[in-house]
Amino acid sequence: MTRIAIVGAGPAGLSLAYFLKGSRKVEATVYESMPEPGLKPCAWGLITGIENIIPIPNETIISEIRGFRIYLDNKLVFDIRTDNKLGYIIDKPLFLKRLSQEVNVEFNSKVVKKDDKYYINDKSLDHDKVIFATGHYSVSKSMSIPAIQYITDYEIDKEVVEFYFYSGFLGYAWVFPDREGSKIGIGGYAEVPELKERLKQILKGRIRTFHGARVTDYGVIEDRLDGNYTGEALGTVYAITGEGIRPSIISSKILADSILNRKDFKKEFKKSKLYWSLNWHAKIIKMTKENDPGTARLSKALLNNDPQLILKFAIGEFNRVDLIKIFGRSLI
Repeated sequence: MTRIAIVGAGPAGLSLAYFLKGSRKVEATVYESMPEPGLKPCAWGLITGIENIIPIPNETIISEIRGFRIYLDNKLVFDIRTDNKLGYIIDKPLFLKRLSQEVNVEFNSKVVKKDDKYYINDKSLDHDKVIFATGHYSVSKSMSIPAIQYITDYEIDKEVVEFYFYSGFLGYAWVFPDREGSKIGIGGYAEVPELKERLKQILKGRIRTFHGARVTDYGVIEDRLDGNYTGEALGTVYAITGEGIRPSIISSKILADSILNRKDFKKEFKKSKLYWSLNWHAKIIKMTKENDPGTARLSKALLNNDPQLILKFAIGEFNRVDLIKIFGRSLI
């Protein structure tokens, strides 16, 4: 039996252990340096469909999203309401806590490397394989951007999320429903003081909490496709939207299947729709920074198209024809 140590009890690490559990071939243990999971701040959005590969307990669902509003320079551009469930706002700490109860996890267990050997709280780590699901903490700062968020008591429609784009700014702000009030945040290519200044325009309600974190925007980190990384540590975050929970879980499903079926992870991952769509998001960000610093072309492309098409692009369910429709033939 192969003994696997998974470092990090976030969505990627815990889901990897979940997908591996029950196998006679593998024994997986998750090691987390913090006393509990889910401490990294984020908006807790999760696109529908992920429940087909991992359970989303009802008690972890804050609300079901059925609509979205998009603003450009604080002017409403789209106000879409559907009868279909587009996704969820989940209680991420509770979701991860429930997931951790399904697998082997050791909290307050810090893994470090010394002289090509791994140690847990200064004791030798006796495993056959170590997989890192350590998120942006193990990614170069040049591969990530800052994001900040306020938790306020401002009440928003629980079935609607709001996105705010700004001319000359590569990034966006958001207002997502919370159990009581809203999460109001922003992320992008700017320093934190500028992000705070921009967010003042939409900040509403009494502030309960302020926090921030960096978000990977690089795309897939090719030299980490060796089966020793998963989730955000591998670069599985959609660069334009910042969505990371769902793609991290999907990356762990591909890695788990590769381990259990003794297949080459790099080959399997590169064949996936996830790899292709993540890298297109990153490529468009890179092209925008180089050729469209004012974001005029990007804003026009995203806001002058069918919102359903833009939704497909945002969640990574697009194809080459969709890219041509949105960005034109010159892009590809």
